[in-house]
Amino acid sequence: MATIDEIIQQEANPFDPVTFKTGNFWQEEDSTITSTINSIHQEAIDQITQLLTLVAQDHHARTVLLTGEAGSGKSYVLKRLKDSLNSKAFFVYISPILDGDRIWRETLKQTVDSLMHKPAGQKESQLLLWLKSLSVFSDRNLMKKLLGERNLFINNFKSAYPTGIYQSKDFFGALYDLNNPDLYFTACRWLRGEDLDEEDLKDLKVRKSIDSEIAAQEILASFGKISTSTYPIVLCFDQVDALCQHSSINPFSFQQVFNISTTFHNEYIKNYLLLISMTTDSWKQNNKYIPLPDKARIEKAVALKPINLDQAEALWVSRLHSLHSQATLKPETKIYPFTQEDLEKKFPGGKTTPRRALTLGHQLLLEHKLKKVGLGTTVKPIGLTAEFKLLWEKEFSKTEQKITRIRHFSEPELVSMLGRALSALQVQNIQPKLLSSKTYASYSFSYQEPQKNKTMGLVWAENPSKTFFHTMNSCAVAEKEQSCQKMYLVRAEGNGKPNTKGYGLYKQIFVDSPNNRHVKPDLESVHYLATYDRLVNSVHCQELVIAGKTLKLNELEALVKDSGVLKGCALLQDLGIVPKEPIIKSILDRERSFLLSFVKTHHLIARRVVIQTTVAQFPKLNDSQLEQIIQELCQDSQIRILDESAKPDEQIICLIPQQQVG
Repeated sequence: MATIDEIIQQEANPFDPVTFKTGNFWQEEDSTITSTINSIHQEAIDQITQLLTLVAQDHHARTVLLTGEAGSGKSYVLKRLKDSLNSKAFFVYISPILDGDRIWRETLKQTVDSLMHKPAGQKESQLLLWLKSLSVFSDRNLMKKLLGERNLFINNFKSAYPTGIYQSKDFFGALYDLNNPDLYFTACRWLRGEDLDEEDLKDLKVRKSIDSEIAAQEILASFGKISTSTYPIVLCFDQVDALCQHSSINPFSFQQVFNISTTFHNEYIKNYLLLISMTTDSWKQNNKYIPLPDKARIEKAVALKPINLDQAEALWVSRLHSLHSQATLKPETKIYPFTQEDLEKKFPGGKTTPRRALTLGHQLLLEHKLKKVGLGTTVKPIGLTAEFKLLWEKEFSKTEQKITRIRHFSEPELVSMLGRALSALQVQNIQPKLLSSKTYASYSFSYQEPQKNKTMGLVWAENPSKTFFHTMNSCAVAEKEQSCQKMYLVRAEGNGKPNTKGYGLYKQIFVDSPNNRHVKPDLESVHYLATYDRLVNSVHCQELVIAGKTLKLNELEALVKDSGVLKGCALLQDLGIVPKEPIIKSILDRERSFLLSFVKTHHLIARRVVIQTTVAQFPKLNDSQLEQIIQELCQDSQIRILDESAKPDEQIICLIPQQQVG
């Protein structure tokens, strides 16, 4: 028989700031805002839905600019649109693309990545659902016949679409192979523009990979052209603010997203709705870089309005419901332990944003919990580091689930992520494009070695052996020009056969030379880099909130340094950026850090909740390991169990503030 106050003491804070961070709607299991609160931004959703209906009717591409204050719920709107309209459109999430030289190729890659996801309630991916909904397959008997014979499939499609399809034989052949489980992922890799090796190209019976901006644009146009008989494709360009950070150096990095929109219109690329999402401040500060013709292609500008206090209260109700439902006696109000006066006092103007309402809820609930057990005036708020570590682990887990191979990313993306990580670790004088070759320049950068005043060059190349020679040739030119004093080749792929020119150059530069070195990255290192990269993008969009604070980049970098979350990255260790970890290392370090950080953010919480949360984060943990972690933290005077005589499921774990130790 538990009271609501006992439940609040025992359970996790439902206003956990870690859940404030939103992003790719194909990766987020839960949205920041409960989707049942239909009144929040319903007007914006209706406006966008109307435009989508028009695209479905006449197939003309249209563009929507979605703006709103930081924390107003832009990513929530995108997710809600996807959830409610995925039966009427195919949804694509596109994260910021920093390399303007590859913007079409990156757009194509992320389009195919999203189409590979399965919508809720469906057994097949969006890509297969899209393919089988084409008019060519309206006759079920014909569909069976076509899927049974490759040449018949290709010829039938070529007859249905005699013009306007780029590399039609290769494109339709790849579509055919999507229905072959053994070739599905290889076909997806070709469609997303990966540089395939000769064996993969032979398996797909295609001539070459999609290797240029023009080719990527044409493939996107081909998707649209044959889609006019089925549902539209919605391209959601989220967090475009991240590109604004580069505008002072290259204004066109921001403008290029809008140039894509103009190209869709001018080239009559059909059956797409483009949603471009960014904060109101970024739009006001940077729209001067956008030419008038590009602005003219924006059919509708949708601005998210602040929510009123009734909507803020509804947010509180949705978050508190999990606690209230466990109480034996129901509280007098649905927002207990809060009151309407709490909202009115904090937001006297009667308006706020969803994020501010949730942040206030987190603060008030923690204060109530501590006050009820007599700790309200003795426990000082824990710093940002504990909450950051929790956020990091959750983001890292998402990355591990999504990224299953290094070549999920292109070389320019890998180089960009590594450069950002080095910057966070205070590596100096990072300069892009060490290699002079236009094709491979974005595979490289230079920096100042932390320990010595030397210029280091780094080239990350995962391209197959047929183009590996050209990368090595570019490295030879850089070495001849003395562009750096030492050069690293980061490459997990093989280096070709010993009798090839590419291997010969590789051996000469990175094996026989005492100044240079080949470093083989592992997948986990890429997980570290990708996780940090996503957090940087969130900072640029004012979307990264820790302990109620919206972080700036220098604050994120300080947290990364203080928390040491990048110390486990083997690639950074091999490059000498962070110290090598001891050979004998506890396999429970991450788990112990997570459990302690979780207790720190709650101060007081049920042991069973601590265990459930930790196991959810680290499913391989067993009971004895968990017991070991808890006992070690008790012995180190980090935490204590308030009622050791109680059954384990009834025990409460309390944080021991370090100022009280001893």
